[in-house]
Amino acid sequence: MTRMAFDTRTQNAWKELIEKEAMTRVSWHRTFKPNPNDDEWFKRGFYTQATDKPIGRSLPSIVFPPRPKPRYDPNDTLEELAKKLDLEHNPNALKEMYPVNKQHHDVLFDGFSKEEKGRYKYLNLRKVIPPENKFQYPVSNTMEYGWKLSESGQQFKAPTHARGKIVEESFYRRNGVF
Repeated sequence: MTRMAFDTRTQNAWKELIEKEAMTRVSWHRTFKPNPNDDEWFKRGFYTQATDKPIGRSLPSIVFPPRPKPRYDPNDTLEELAKKLDLEHNPNALKEMYPVNKQHHDVLFDGFSKEEKGRYKYLNLRKVIPPENKFQYPVSNTMEYGWKLSESGQQFKAPTHARGKIVEESFYRRNGVF
């Protein structure tokens, strides 16, 4: 905390503030002086302002959104869940990741990583594939933010009548000075 330089002007202003505060306290005690009945004094001092306010000005009631429906019935057995997921015809329904392409799988066993083949090449090939094509659903919370982003990103276009950077493009130099 910085200290104020107390010259004569600042001292007089400070002194005036202290006197004002003292006078306000004295005037408050004159209007709300304690009666022999302490309870009445307390009510007059602290509840007069609350009762003078209009009743119509109150906070709105809080409306909570409805609870989401559960995704599954917790009373279902494993057999009932398997029927709902149709595991007989779709065995990959419970797996997180789609099966690896046969060509990528063959690359995995062809050569050594030191020669930039084998596992090294396999991982670089898999890195290019977007997560939506590798996983059936977002596995982590981080994946949820960008999930299916490529589909929604194509909807947005630059506005036709937007402001441009005319001054920045025409005035400033492009040699890295500014």
